[in-house]
Amino acid sequence: MRTIKTIQDARLLRKARVFTDTFTAYLEEEFLGLKEAFDFDGLDEDFTLSMYGYIVVLEKGDNLCDLSVVGLDRRNGGLLGSLPEFVEKWERNGECWYKVVVIYSNEYGMAFYLPFEAITDDEQVISWLEEQVERDAIFQRTGEER
Repeated sequence: MRTIKTIQDARLLRKARVFTDTFTAYLEEEFLGLKEAFDFDGLDEDFTLSMYGYIVVLEKGDNLCDLSVVGLDRRNGGLLGSLPEFVEKWERNGECWYKVVVIYSNEYGMAFYLPFEAITDDEQVISWLEEQVERDAIFQRTGEER
C-alpha cells in the first residue's frame, strides 16, 4: 500500500518506478486536480491532503478486506464492505485501474486506486469492482442517486 498526501509523495512514487509512468502521471494529475478543487492558491509543494483524506494506491498482496490502517476495518469487510461514493474504471495506453472513493464524513474521504495487475488473481475483488462500476453507470444513465 502506498499513500499520497503531498505532490512530493506522488513524484517519489513515479521515481521509484513501482508502477508504470502512465499510472503515476495519472496520480499526479489527480493530486493537482484535488489541489485545485480545494481552492489552494499556494505552491504545489505546500498543499497536503492530510486534512481532507488522501490517495491510497493498493498493491498486490494488500488485504482489501482489512484496511484498518486507513479506516476500513476487517470487521466491516474492509474495502469490500464499504459503501463507496463511486467507483470508476480507467483505461489508458493499454493499462487498467480502478478508482474507489469512500466518504468518511462531510469533510473527509479517501480515494483508493487499484491497478488491475494488483488484483488479477482475485475474482472476488474484480467481481465487486465491476458490480460497483456497473451500478454507478446505471445511476448516471438514470440520474438517480446512489
